[in-house]
Amino acid sequence: MSCWCRTTVLRIPAVCLGFVFWKDWEDFLEAHREDFCWAPGCFAPAVCMGYDPEAYGKWLPEGRSEEPRDRLDMNLYPAVVPSVPGPFLDYCLEEIAPLPPEESTYHREDCARPLSGAEKRRYLPAFRRLFPGFTLARMQDVHYCRYEWYDGSDAPYLY
Repeated sequence: MSCWCRTTVLRIPAVCLGFVFWKDWEDFLEAHREDFCWAPGCFAPAVCMGYDPEAYGKWLPEGRSEEPRDRLDMNLYPAVVPSVPGPFLDYCLEEIAPLPPEESTYHREDCARPLSGAEKRRYLPAFRRLFPGFTLARMQDVHYCRYEWYDGSDAPYLY
């Protein structure tokens, strides 16, 4: 039994889907609550806390709001690193929980990369199911992300 898990998703920031304010994002999540789960082949909302601002700075919209605390691209919690561009929508490709100990790389093989042209064409229909006007050009904001995470439990093999 392992206390490590591996998740593989297609991730797009909410700001790239056209959401600017938290209220609009929350209304969207509420309206689609039945559509979301973490099973492969489904969308789910997520918050990410470790992206490099150089690599993901293009996701941050320019300009300022009169109410900065209401904007998705602003950090609501001072303890959160400044590179967090806000919430994401993830399309789950694979979820392995628990991850067998012999398969865990303990984050050494975590990755976030742009999709290839073939991957963009392959996964576009999934995004169009939720966003009918989604185009192939907008798939440039979708990234393939694979990461391992510790679920906080105590695995028996550790003792």
